Amino acid sequence: MRFGWSQARGRGLKLVLAALAGGALAWSMVAFGLQGTSRALAQSAMPAGNFQWQALGARTYDGNCSGCHQRSGRGIAGGFPPLAGHAAELLAQGGSGFMARLVLFGMTGAIEVEGTQYNGNMPSWGDALNDNEIAAVINYVLTAWDNEAQLPKDFKPVAASDIAVARAENLTPEQVYARRQQGAPHGSKAAQSAPSFTAEQAERGHAAYAHNCLDCHGSNLDNGEFGGPPLKGLSFARHWDAGNVAALFSFMKAKMPPDRPGQLNDETYADVIAYILSENGFKPGDKELPAEVGAQQAMSLKKQAIAE
Repeated sequence: MRFGWSQARGRGLKLVLAALAGGALAWSMVAFGLQGTSRALAQSAMPAGNFQWQALGARTYDGNCSGCHQRSGRGIAGGFPPLAGHAAELLAQGGSGFMARLVLFGMTGAIEVEGTQYNGNMPSWGDALNDNEIAAVINYVLTAWDNEAQLPKDFKPVAASDIAVARAENLTPEQVYARRQQGAPHGSKAAQSAPSFTAEQAERGHAAYAHNCLDCHGSNLDNGEFGGPPLKGLSFARHWDAGNVAALFSFMKAKMPPDRPGQLNDETYADVIAYILSENGFKPGDKELPAEVGAQQAMSLKKQAIAE
């Protein structure tokens, strides 16, 4: 069964679905989460010279970052790390220069925040956002959700000129990750294993996919009527093989289906992932893919070879 969307509505959904291919499939590590403005920010924001970043920062966060980290800044456990209570720690570890490079160039690699493992990709925003927008959104995140109380007394808001200097470095996401690791406290990393799912679960997922996903992603997972990004092959692997099942599950639950995100039950999301994994060459076993994020965190999406 397919959705009965109108073509006009389908065109509108393309923007949402494009996030999957853009690696917003990704957890976007301390990339920014859902929208929202902070009352504390409005009352005590600190302008950087003539740069009035407050409104621009809230608007940029709202329009580009809020889908993963939530309006509360708390993110989604196992999928997208929190910014509330954590952004100031990033500043202390790497300085505003690291945060500028994180947003500009993205990051790939496993991290731990508040005892929870995250293993995915933060997309780069350097091509989509200008220097003023990036500076403003960093300042917003550092001062929203009571993060401001954790900032050092000599904190100075990031300026657009700081972003321009960082932009010239043109780092890779892996290089940004290496810089983070240099300043981050190291905790124990959870052991990673291949995902588990059964053939029967994949069949249930196939039926759920046909009902909820087929129009956008197609019968072959890469030929959707409304231009949804490929969910198999090298394109899927490039965006997800650095992450774990929890990141994919959390992204799907936060974003899909685009007309009613989060409205499927957790078991159905897990079934659909089992089907997607089966189409990407992962082998079924005798244990179903769990619907609990905690269990999914230990299941890596890394695969050495995925056929197109």
